[in-house]
Amino acid sequence: MRYAVTIPSRVLELLYKTGTRREVHSMKRVIPCTLMLLLSLIAQAQEPSATDLKAITLEGRRVVLKPDSTWEFVESAQGDPAISAVLSVTRIWDMQKACKLQFRLQNNLGYRISNLVPRMSVQNKEGVIYDTKSISFASIKPTNYKFTDVQFPGIGCHEITHVKVFDAARCNMGEIDQWNEEDGQCLSLLYVEPSELINISK
Repeated sequence: MRYAVTIPSRVLELLYKTGTRREVHSMKRVIPCTLMLLLSLIAQAQEPSATDLKAITLEGRRVVLKPDSTWEFVESAQGDPAISAVLSVTRIWDMQKACKLQFRLQNNLGYRISNLVPRMSVQNKEGVIYDTKSISFASIKPTNYKFTDVQFPGIGCHEITHVKVFDAARCNMGEIDQWNEEDGQCLSLLYVEPSELINISK
């Protein structure tokens, strides 16, 4: 693409008075080249960068931090529970100053889950992330399930407004392990079942 550049006549008159015709013609060639270089740099700055950083907020939401100081949330899709590892809340114990949750992981993936560690945060009534915990499941054959539980001390179940499952790293299932897992791949294979016992989501 070619750009036409117009130099004001007053500028040309000053150039003629202070320099030679050759210098003027050289200046007329330099200005368009400089503008082309600037436009090229601007275009490159607007292209997607490979240096985007990924992070997790205090609320457990995944974000992408861009070099131009902007950011955007990365939403985790639920997928199909029929072909996922399905995480369900099966029981809660509200102990006023502590909340204990029982989880079941149903393996609908079609291959063995050697290890899966979902990570979750709990939010109180003020909208503050009160605590973050991990739960671990190991050695679950296809179509089987296992139970585990986790306790959040200092906060009752009635005080928890939201449980957010935001990560599932360190997984080892099928052909996926810690050496070849793509970012967020284990979490994408986890389906968090809505519960009437407590507000939970991915």
